[in-house]
Amino acid sequence: MTARIVDAGTYSEPVQQALEGVLTDRLDAGELEPTLRFWYRDAPAVALGRFQAYADEVAVDYVAEHDIDVVRRLTGGGAMYVQPGAVITYSLYLPHEQVSADIEASYAELDQWAIDALRSVGLDVSHEPLNDISHPEGKIGGSAQLRTDNAVLHHTTMSYDLDIPEMLRVLRIGEEKVSDKAIKSAEKRVARMTDHVDASRPDVIEALKSTFADRFDAEAGELSSDVVAEARERAADRFGTDAWNRQL
Repeated sequence: MTARIVDAGTYSEPVQQALEGVLTDRLDAGELEPTLRFWYRDAPAVALGRFQAYADEVAVDYVAEHDIDVVRRLTGGGAMYVQPGAVITYSLYLPHEQVSADIEASYAELDQWAIDALRSVGLDVSHEPLNDISHPEGKIGGSAQLRTDNAVLHHTTMSYDLDIPEMLRVLRIGEEKVSDKAIKSAEKRVARMTDHVDASRPDVIEALKSTFADRFDAEAGELSSDVVAEARERAADRFGTDAWNRQL
């Protein structure tokens, strides 16, 4: 079955996270081709790990004051601050039999094509176990997975030009002022593509698409209207609610 590449559609964070469930469920039911999907967000947000406590991870008053969505995702891992145009997020939806049963090996394998694409635009990146894409100056991105009976969701978020001081205001608890020391410390942990290459964000995404298409014989696709409609319903019923996002 030919894989498809979806590179369109700007949605809120609740809808984006709902799409993860809809597309994984459809693949699990045999109703979807293997798919690579790029995300486009309409506002800054926090993607909260499935098992994280809301109040432990975000500056509650700050995100409320600045109307920043904090949305619990279906996968585990840490909280990530995301901004439109400043990060690159992609998701892979793959049949279970196409993914290694060895979890650690699968992270390396499923991000290798992306690492090769980033190297093609001049980024010195490599896989760092368990689930990071790293640069000598810090972490470029991190991945997380969800496995069902017949499907694997693997998604990765990478920093293109992330506002690190703002990230610290959003994610650090109880700090009214972000110190220079905190910013420098974060910069050592988080590497931004723009600090190391001149490639534009569309250029990086094009390199990712091209590498994936060549490697896996993929072609362009799109999300059906009923998939988007179902995601909007799930966002309203679940991913956009306090009952889901603040349950821990």
